Amino acid sequence: MIAVKEEKRRLVAHEKLLIDVIKRQAGSLKKAILEGTMNSVEAGATEIGINFLCEHDGPALLSIYDDGIGIRTKKELTQHFETFGQPHEENENVIWKQFRMGRGQMFAFGKNTWRTSQFEMIVDVDNTELDYDLRSGLDEVDGCRIEIDLYQNPIKNGNIRSINALKEEVKEQVHFVEIPVKFNDEIISVNPNTLVWDYEDDNAYYLFNDTSRLKIYNLGVYVKSRYISDAGVGGIIVSKKRLDVNFARNDIQSTCKVYSEIEKIIQKNKIKKASKKYASISDGQRISLLMDLRDGAEQFNELKSKRIFKTAQGKWLSWNMLEKYTCPWCFTPVGNMSADKAMQMGVALCLDENIPEELGYTGVREKFFDWLLYEMLKDNPQKRPYAQRVSNYDKDTLNNNLKRLQKDYLLFDGNEYTEKIDIKRLKDMFSEDYQYIAPNKTTKSEKLFLQSINQLGCWDGRDIRLGISAVASAWTDGETFIAFDRSFIKKLILTSEYSLLNLFQVGCHEMAHKEETAGTHIHGPEFYERYYEITTKYGHSNPFFFVSQFREKMIRNRIENKRDQEQEKEQKAKEKLGIAACST
Repeated sequence: MIAVKEEKRRLVAHEKLLIDVIKRQAGSLKKAILEGTMNSVEAGATEIGINFLCEHDGPALLSIYDDGIGIRTKKELTQHFETFGQPHEENENVIWKQFRMGRGQMFAFGKNTWRTSQFEMIVDVDNTELDYDLRSGLDEVDGCRIEIDLYQNPIKNGNIRSINALKEEVKEQVHFVEIPVKFNDEIISVNPNTLVWDYEDDNAYYLFNDTSRLKIYNLGVYVKSRYISDAGVGGIIVSKKRLDVNFARNDIQSTCKVYSEIEKIIQKNKIKKASKKYASISDGQRISLLMDLRDGAEQFNELKSKRIFKTAQGKWLSWNMLEKYTCPWCFTPVGNMSADKAMQMGVALCLDENIPEELGYTGVREKFFDWLLYEMLKDNPQKRPYAQRVSNYDKDTLNNNLKRLQKDYLLFDGNEYTEKIDIKRLKDMFSEDYQYIAPNKTTKSEKLFLQSINQLGCWDGRDIRLGISAVASAWTDGETFIAFDRSFIKKLILTSEYSLLNLFQVGCHEMAHKEETAGTHIHGPEFYERYYEITTKYGHSNPFFFVSQFREKMIRNRIENKRDQEQEKEQKAKEKLGIAACST
């Protein structure tokens, strides 16, 4: 019979784990500097100095010094410097300390020499790993000074562009530390209590704006940023209480009670911001609100009037506006000319094809809205119930609209994932061919138009042509020509100031494109900057300056062309008479 033994054992950590803890905590020098700054604050310092010296091709030296209590006894040295992960004692000044691992971030970047009280500690993990040199019985010094001979010059190896760039990186990390923090003798921190904030409570200071990120500071030191598409607002939050962060101090634990209260204020300000005028809300904020609708973070009646659905034209619609569309709808690429034409004619509602992907929807396209407002919640009981989300709203009306949307779904090009069969395609409704009309195929009035508009010389060297397109009023190759659609020109009354302004506006629009626009019209920030520059130039540099001249040229050219035609007829008549006289 085999004797079974039972014993109690303890899990232990290998020395290599401690080496990894030291070397792999910080991915950047600024994080190591932040750790040194935090240690100094917790040591009761009234001022912290950071110095960075280097030559481009030579060594680099980083030093951090403070006037705090330092390490006063051998016992403190053994427990707080030598031992990693030592539990905190009740009498310690604990502000950020949670793991007692952070000094390893400084060890990872270079040979450390720490001088505090009567002690000097030299740590060189690249050469001696966990062994370090200790000298004691030295002359007493106040505070703590850490000098780090960096293993690599960060400017030489390209990790940092310049000393000034490093200063700016460190400034972001320590910007709201209450005591003065200096970088090469320049103060880079500010006490948050001296600033004006949008809101303040027991948990944090809050500043909300339209920047692309919401920066979060844990008692004045940087933790993380949330993009506006996630947070719904940009700005700065500085906590007054310690946040529970992860081991690397670059994220906040989902169980942090302080941050859960801060999150409520973020949510309130997101809705408050969205209630302002349409133009004041950024694209990222709209996407964030759409995610709130998906996740049940807000009641449906709070969001149904918010413009959070992006069209293929780059405009934004609310659910209330979607309900008023009775035409077919589909998802299409932003800037697609068929979609643009369909929206202009009112024959189809075309939404940005990226919406389902951004929200994580992978089902059939015609059931997207059912999923967004109802289906997703059925499988997630932790989220707010559907009935509660649509409170204060006519549920029968909502369900009828969802059924209508599913019935009216339209394919874009036939490649969509759908359960419907024999369904129409938007691309079949419009031809996206772009044809050019040869000069000998133009009418007399078209020749007059081309002659007059090209004589102006205000189109950035681009030749004005005529063409045929079912979806575009004009298009360009971005460099050599602008083509106007024949039917677009035919509808204009070229003696009317309104028509001429419309013509020149379309021409300026195409001038602002530096890329080919046949088939698509994408309007990014650079396009709008160029369009603004073109249409606000002074004098002869602005195409709109030539509107009245174009009308005059049309009149003058019409007269001259008519005179030339009459002279040509007269010449032909004389030639004919001359031939007749000779024959007699």
